[in-house]
Amino acid sequence: MTEPILFPNTHPLPRPTADNLPHILPQLLRVQSIERYPAAGGLVLNRATLFHDAATLRTEWTCLHPDIRITRGGLVSIRWSGRPMSVDGCVHINRLVLMERPRPEVNLFQTVPMAWVKDRELLQRASTLWESLPRGFRHLLNSMFWDGRRFQRYLMGPSSLQNHHNDINGNFRHSVEVAEQAQSMARGRDRVHVPIAVLGGLIHDAGKADEYKFNRVLGHFEMSSDGCLVGHRDRLLHWIGAAMAAHRVIIPEAHYLGLLHALTATRGAPKWLGLREPRSLEPHAAPPPLTSERESP
Repeated sequence: MTEPILFPNTHPLPRPTADNLPHILPQLLRVQSIERYPAAGGLVLNRATLFHDAATLRTEWTCLHPDIRITRGGLVSIRWSGRPMSVDGCVHINRLVLMERPRPEVNLFQTVPMAWVKDRELLQRASTLWESLPRGFRHLLNSMFWDGRRFQRYLMGPSSLQNHHNDINGNFRHSVEVAEQAQSMARGRDRVHVPIAVLGGLIHDAGKADEYKFNRVLGHFEMSSDGCLVGHRDRLLHWIGAAMAAHRVIIPEAHYLGLLHALTATRGAPKWLGLREPRSLEPHAAPPPLTSERESP
């Protein structure tokens, strides 16, 4: 038997002992990889690498019926089996539990594997913005991106195909820049609700996670069917509504309406489109306005 090994990622941690390992690990980690093999007695051997900014942990457990819902990118919690033991670098556990309900206290930007975003300073900036939000807004963002596949697309996709931020992580970088600019311009202005400006900046182009897809054959991004037929603005509003309804996100009605207005108000749009002129300061908290689409795909 060997001592469990914790692999630090972004900051050093004290080397754990077998007894204190469960107490120093984050309660939720993201599945970075998972493999399953047949084992003796009809059991299944599971091996999963779990990621958090605090540490990466290799785990191993056996079971009769594996939980096939646990896949790469999902968020899980460890169930321990007595005193943790490590064999060949894998910590033996009882099982992993898939965390299905979004939790407002979990900072998702601390669960992003290196393969998704190599720029860790950019992630830290996003993490700081998230921490500046009130609980209801944190819960809303987490509910929108609790699905690891959607969160990965949001982080890795471009903001356009030929114009600004048209590379890997382009949309995420653009979103953080807009949120920071909105936060800076909104501070000290009595009639501006800073969290609306910040959250609006972070999610104003989030729907582009489904607007573009990566063509592995040609090696570049292209417009998806969703992008051609629906578009990122309507997709975003659908995500917000679904998150509010499914996960009981509690946000004061005035703040909720203010957020929707900041995301949808458009100056000079034809009346027949049904869009509203800006009637609050949040849509103007960062140039260009949060809802403007100045660049074609």
